[in-house]
Amino acid sequence: MRAKAEAPPDPERFPSGRRRSPLGVREGGEAWEQIHVQFAREALRLLAELGYAGMGMDEVARAAGASTRTIYRHYPTKVDLAVAAIEQLPTMAGWIDGDDALEDRVARAISIGEAHHEYLVPVMANAIVYRNTVPELLDALRDHVLAPRRAVIEAYVTRDKAAGVIRGDVSADVVSAFLTGERVESFVDVPRGSVDQHLDAAVRKLLPLIKP
Repeated sequence: MRAKAEAPPDPERFPSGRRRSPLGVREGGEAWEQIHVQFAREALRLLAELGYAGMGMDEVARAAGASTRTIYRHYPTKVDLAVAAIEQLPTMAGWIDGDDALEDRVARAISIGEAHHEYLVPVMANAIVYRNTVPELLDALRDHVLAPRRAVIEAYVTRDKAAGVIRGDVSADVVSAFLTGERVESFVDVPRGSVDQHLDAAVRKLLPLIKP
């Protein structure tokens, strides 16, 4: 009597028969992606508020309204989660888009940056503090945030130099350093006055450095 052929393994289940992903949250599905991003966003908030040491997997799962077991299915380690959190920071893409006046574009970039400084500065500080023990944080910050920001600035510095809008000796590094410094300064020394007043002051400081 011929032996009955074994059924091929079910990719949806472990050898024990238990589903790898519960119904409704299979990996790659809409629900999966939604909670995957939610974990990263909550991790970014806690990383900024509590630091890397205080950003526990349990705390992030609880903030996202999920179980600890679920978060480990998305992010196997705390480092993986922290890197995903850093990747949620904006890169300046689109901030300086447009053909309007240089003053307007600079003001727009600084204004958008104001909305994110509460995350960027403390995350930068953590990446620097843990640069020797958790180098992945600094790598993620450089590769996914700082380098893309500099590339955006480089593109517009090159364009505006060619148009004669800014001086020929201005480098992207100078503008990038200024914008980053503004974020740090506004975080450490909370400016007095309205948001518009602080924005005007920042623009007035930068423009003389770059205009012909």
